Amino acid sequence: MLKARISILILVITGFYPGMMHAAAATPDFENDQFRLHLSPRTPNQIAAFYTGRGFPPFAIDEVRKLCFITVGLRNKSNDLLWLDLSNWRFTTSEGELKRYLRPALKQHWQELGLEKRFQATFRWTLMPEKLDFRPYEGEGGNIILPRTDKPITVTASIAAGKDKAPIYDVKIENVYCAVDP
Repeated sequence: MLKARISILILVITGFYPGMMHAAAATPDFENDQFRLHLSPRTPNQIAAFYTGRGFPPFAIDEVRKLCFITVGLRNKSNDLLWLDLSNWRFTTSEGELKRYLRPALKQHWQELGLEKRFQATFRWTLMPEKLDFRPYEGEGGNIILPRTDKPITVTASIAAGKDKAPIYDVKIENVYCAVDP
């Protein structure tokens, strides 16, 4: 028994424990001449610490720990407009599409749980805007929330550029994982 515990401890310390693999994985990016898209999966502990620091009650912290948070950063690198529309984004695993939790459903969930409005507002502003234009060299970030899975996620997105929303850039980022606590 002691030998097994020591072996697991060595695996955890060296980073070869399978449960730790996703937490240590490199953050996925996509970059071209027009923009840079950066995805940062957050561990349940990171999300819990963030919302605890803003005074969220324990029952709400328990709820956010159950979800998969991916912080998205998008930076316009051009002199042109960019257009974000999250309805054009898809999240899939080997088991099919993951449905992103949308603002109305999250708001309803918080209301059903009795979360005070001030906390609902704080939670709402941490989400990535559903639609947004990016002026030249402007950046924005926020969270996308998915059901927690241990499967690799493929993110496909379309980002339009230009005043007339053309051309459209198709983005595909594979092997995104919901982060786990070490």
